[in-house]
Amino acid sequence: MINNLKRQLREEIKKGSVYSLASDADLFQKVIIEMTKPFKNKGITKVIAPEMKGLFYGPIIAYNLKLPFVAVLRKERLSKKDVLISYKDYSKKSKKLGIEKKSIKKRDKILLVDDIFETGGTGREVIKLIGKTGARIKGISTIYNKLNERDANFFKKYNFHYLIRK
Repeated sequence: MINNLKRQLREEIKKGSVYSLASDADLFQKVIIEMTKPFKNKGITKVIAPEMKGLFYGPIIAYNLKLPFVAVLRKERLSKKDVLISYKDYSKKSKKLGIEKKSIKKRDKILLVDDIFETGGTGREVIKLIGKTGARIKGISTIYNKLNERDANFFKKYNFHYLIRK
């Protein structure tokens, strides 16, 4: 099943976007199951995902794991009291992301979900953001890993799971 899923994913990505996965209910369900499977019964307490594309998958995976979901949002959607970080994304644009201060506790063990890890920039910054709260990243689940070997090695210590690789 997983090899067939990988083939289907590659075909969809060639068409242009991982968003199109949701238009095929069977494929979308398989993707969610495979993104969730490695993290069942692993002591994770919350699922987080960065705005925008991560929000497409994170809440569904949280639901499947019967865990709370926390969105990592752009600065404009948060108050000054919330936990924020500034960084440059893959396109070299300056961005600020954050989470509501009350949403993550020091004892939380976090699963980070996103659609694609292209350069790893957003993933690294979300890890720093979670570090500011005292919580720990226990896993990362993505559909598509486009990272170079050095960047992929950085994420391995966080139990980095992906469905297909560039």
